[in-house]
Amino acid sequence: MTEMTKRDFNPLGYTHKETIADGVTGDYIVVPPLGDGTRVSCTVIAGAGTGKIQFTTSPDSEVIAGTATWQDWPEGNSTGTTSDTLIGPVTALRGVSVSGEIKIEIVV
Repeated sequence: MTEMTKRDFNPLGYTHKETIADGVTGDYIVVPPLGDGTRVSCTVIAGAGTGKIQFTTSPDSEVIAGTATWQDWPEGNSTGTTSDTLIGPVTALRGVSVSGEIKIEIVV
């Protein structure tokens, strides 16, 4: 489990940055409770690899137990640098390297 870090310039916001090795599914990142209309911006920086973001709306207890249902973000498998915004509430996120090392960035 990884918790997001409070943003320096926005005391109500959070951020997370992570490098994920080839073929690895990253640990889940807890998304703190958000106000109405708050969006979660996600970026995959895949370089020569391919990666994606997955999200879940499963209850916290299922995320912790490892039984959550994970969904791929709307962009699917991404190459290069790809960003998207999730407009609904989510419980947690995680990055997935389909191939090669990737980086993910998440901002709330």
